[in-house]
Amino acid sequence: MTKILFICHGNICRSAAAKMVMQQMIRERGLEGTVTADSAATSREEIGNDVYPPMKRALRNSGYVCGPHAARQTVRADYEKYDLLIGMDGENLGNMRRIYGGDPEGKISLLRDWAGEPGMEIDDPWYTRDFDGALRQIEAGCRGLMEALLQKTDRGPEQNTESGDGGRGKEVHAAVISDTHGILRRDVVAELQGCTHILHAGDIVRELDLDELSMYGSIYAVRGNNDTWVDGLRDLAGILRFEIAGVSFLMVHDRRDVPRDLTGVQAVICGHTHRYSEEWIDGRLWLNPGTCGRPRWGGETTMAKLTLREGKILRVQKIVLPD
Repeated sequence: MTKILFICHGNICRSAAAKMVMQQMIRERGLEGTVTADSAATSREEIGNDVYPPMKRALRNSGYVCGPHAARQTVRADYEKYDLLIGMDGENLGNMRRIYGGDPEGKISLLRDWAGEPGMEIDDPWYTRDFDGALRQIEAGCRGLMEALLQKTDRGPEQNTESGDGGRGKEVHAAVISDTHGILRRDVVAELQGCTHILHAGDIVRELDLDELSMYGSIYAVRGNNDTWVDGLRDLAGILRFEIAGVSFLMVHDRRDVPRDLTGVQAVICGHTHRYSEEWIDGRLWLNPGTCGRPRWGGETTMAKLTLREGKILRVQKIVLPD
């Protein structure tokens, strides 16, 4: 078992994001029993606090699961507990060595060292306000770290079993929902079982619902017209492009906002109308899952499930929920 601890100043931005990125990579590669990832701070300033909201939005917009988090300060005992202690910048490393009483076993490093950028720091978005840019740097470091761990365990990328960068040989199941409008029904949650990815096409209305959905799988969500009034949702992307199991998606809330250039897009997901629709146009799937919140005009309560594998959409399943 390799135990990793990511560390930054406050444990609400960079190290927390690194933990969540790495945890998702661990799940996607089936390494839960081999590698663990956690995070901590060098200071006491943010103890007990959740991930800083702009960083949480950046993570969500990139499809990462934002599970429960409470910032904590690293302690001397962490040096014996963890195999790798990874800081974000030089100041972190200095404080880590002070807390641990040095680094006699050579466990301490910078995250960007693992991306082939020795000595380079992860920019602190608390000051730069570029949370997406910091996340890209974190992803690069985590990818390099994962490659090193895969070589150590003799499990190369071709053995990955989930979606994202690998896992193209196994069927991947994704749930598609929209227009929940602050109502996350228990029968909807039941339908999420077995789905590793959740796509929400907007009008979430209640941020707590997005937090809960992130507990069930990797979530991709866009801003709906009713989300513009909600703190924590108004900054979601209006248009989101992503890939699952080699299938390229574009998601918006309102179909009228779909851009003209759909080069390389295999599936367009939208919502807004509260009515289920499924079309194949020029070999491309256009899917509106309808609403699984409160239907309008006597319509159905619906959602959809997708089965994906090796860059192909194998199945689209319409789910009709009881009124």
